[in-house]
Amino acid sequence: MDELEKLNEEVIELRFQLRDSKDKEMIYLDILNTLQESLIDLFDREEENNRFLDMDEPIDYRECLVNLKKNLDEYKRVYKISF
Repeated sequence: MDELEKLNEEVIELRFQLRDSKDKEMIYLDILNTLQESLIDLFDREEENNRFLDMDEPIDYRECLVNLKKNLDEYKRVYKISF
């Protein structure tokens, strides 16, 4: 019976590890989706600027990257992750 209890505890621990891994995976997927949406928005704005020359809104790519870094730093802080 002792061996059975040990195996049950191991199964429970593995389930917790799996749940934690799935949670982290969802966080990373959220980060990637946010990045993708930001890039799509940036490229859409650039395309609109090129299509309508009179709307020549300058796009500051450095500012975009700085904001991207800030967002990633915030994700890292909130979710206590590192990458």
